[in-house]
Amino acid sequence: MGMFSKKKKEKSELNAFLGVGTEYRGKLDFVGTVRIDGQFEGEISTDGDLILGRKAFIKGSVWVGRLISCGSIEGDVVVKERTVLEKTSRLTGSLNTPILVVEKGAILEGNIMMTQEGASAKPNLVTADFGGNATQDSESSEELVAKTGSDNSSA
Repeated sequence: MGMFSKKKKEKSELNAFLGVGTEYRGKLDFVGTVRIDGQFEGEISTDGDLILGRKAFIKGSVWVGRLISCGSIEGDVVVKERTVLEKTSRLTGSLNTPILVVEKGAILEGNIMMTQEGASAKPNLVTADFGGNATQDSESSEELVAKTGSDNSSA
């Protein structure tokens, strides 16, 4: 069975599982993959994978290599490689990730920053005006990237 290498098997192996109905507080550092279906308050840190089930609720800071979420997160999230927010997921806070996949139905409330690893973290301002009278602060040092919606000004 040389087709399945040990290294590949270890990467997909689940190292820990925090089940439904459980509550944890504190700091969680791990290697590999962890799945959370319960509640966690505190700090999560890993270069590995974090998987959140539908009933998962995380409150705090999250720094992970990859994130797959069906649950809820309140706080600051930094993902090194890829973030997947499935249709039942909710993220309230900030997200910094180079790749973001969002399924229809997922909810994102807060700031999103997408940069390549090691790239400048200077935010770009994107505004949306859907018929209102949105104005841009002329003293803002941030560069306007895009504007959508109705623009009644004639430039």
